[in-house]
Amino acid sequence: MVTTQLYRDLVELTIALANEQQVETLMERVLDAALSLSNAEGAAIYTLDGLARHLHCVSLKFLGRGERARKDLRISLYNKKQKPILEDPAAFAAITGKIVNIGKLDEYTGYDLENVRTLDAALEFKTRSLLIAPLVIRSEQVIGILQLSNARSHADKSLVPFDDTFTRPLQSFAAHAAVAIHNARLYEENHRLIRKLGAQNERLIIENTRLISQVQRKVKKPEDIIGDSPPMARAYSLVDKAACSSVPILIRGETGTGKEKMANFIRTSSDRADKPIVVQNCAALPEALLESELFGHVRGAFTGATADKKGLAHEAHQGTLFLDEIGDMPLSLQAKVLRLLQEGELRRVGSTKPEFVDVRIIAATNVDLEDKIEKGEFRRDLYYRLNVFPIILPPLRERMSDIPKLIDHFLQSAASSINIEPPLISPQALDCLLKWSYPGNVRELKNILERAVLLARDAGTIETDHLPIELSGYSDRDEDEISAVIPEGDLKTIIGQYEARVLEIKLRELNWNQSKLARELNVSRRTIVEKINRYDIRRPGQKAS
Repeated sequence: MVTTQLYRDLVELTIALANEQQVETLMERVLDAALSLSNAEGAAIYTLDGLARHLHCVSLKFLGRGERARKDLRISLYNKKQKPILEDPAAFAAITGKIVNIGKLDEYTGYDLENVRTLDAALEFKTRSLLIAPLVIRSEQVIGILQLSNARSHADKSLVPFDDTFTRPLQSFAAHAAVAIHNARLYEENHRLIRKLGAQNERLIIENTRLISQVQRKVKKPEDIIGDSPPMARAYSLVDKAACSSVPILIRGETGTGKEKMANFIRTSSDRADKPIVVQNCAALPEALLESELFGHVRGAFTGATADKKGLAHEAHQGTLFLDEIGDMPLSLQAKVLRLLQEGELRRVGSTKPEFVDVRIIAATNVDLEDKIEKGEFRRDLYYRLNVFPIILPPLRERMSDIPKLIDHFLQSAASSINIEPPLISPQALDCLLKWSYPGNVRELKNILERAVLLARDAGTIETDHLPIELSGYSDRDEDEISAVIPEGDLKTIIGQYEARVLEIKLRELNWNQSKLARELNVSRRTIVEKINRYDIRRPGQKAS
């Protein structure tokens, strides 16, 4: 019999439920309240999944069976033909939104009670009477069910069917419980989204700070990289675009153009600026030693390997590995460098265990890699992997407008190293410096000026005799003299004089390197030597043999 006290209890419970915001705690309070109101032995809450196709047991409480309670039970609402399963009492209540009240299960034949018996078996319980109320919000939307088992008499505690007069207050309680559960879920979901949004905002702030830092860092050119000629401006622009990525970079240029300085400029402009740059000249070591230097070795890998040793790739972890003169790397090592580029994987000499490092590889070469590929001396796949972003450094003869700035810089640097004032340069000496072709590029100009500063230390002015004889002898000659006057004599004599003059001018341009001249003129070195001897061409200052 429903009493006034029951309604008072119902009001107090619904007020309490409305103030609970934690879903799990709320479920416990709903079950406690339902058991108290109904005087039942067991209660369970099932909620619909996101697709509204199954009921999932999310909370249950059966007197004396809390430890064995299971929450992994599921009740299907539709069969394989997508038809509603109205034979199951829980499914019927969820689909129709109506209360199900079964007084005596042992005598009842109207519903399929398989799921009820499954729960009983799991709890070692026997359901004798059953009352199921749908959890409904907004009048029609069902979010689950509240299931009560085994009502007991208030007088003698004996098992009795659920009183029909109790269904109305239970329906009211279930409606309040449904709203409370729905609101608690919304509250938790809102807090989860707020936390997620906060975390995303933090990541955006960090990323924004990082990008700003990159922009500020990458536009600053180091003081030791001199020149703003158009060819150099193009190189700086490429560095600006590639530095903050992780793509491999191939720096190409003649010897002495400053490839290592450019590699360091790329590193200081990147995310790895605070990490080391490790440098290895691939032409400086024999194959076996180069492999050990790059990838390390294990103890006993070869004679003298008394302990495990890390390679330069290990030392460059999270930093930059600069492989200079990579065109001269042995073919067998090229495959291992390709593996490092593609997978970040390496194996120490003598080891079968792969290791992984995070390195950004910058390579440099002064040779024609395409020619080496055709000759089978360089791997095509490694070339394509390295050549993702090439940067070509121009020779000094193609950036003549930078020479005055370089002269000033190297004079200041050389004088500062010996604590003297930078010397002056005579007009004749400056003319020699400006006309020379610099086959050794910036490095050659630097060496010339360092030597000149030492020689002119007492005089205070750099004269032509403080410069290499090639420069001073070259200053009063001009290539245009070749065609200025046609010499006398027969055709063979005229051609011979022209040939001798071409050879001498080219030799001066190439710093008297006969092998380079042979390659440039597409003849054998033996032919060059024979012609030099035939025409008695001698380097300035060289005595006749």
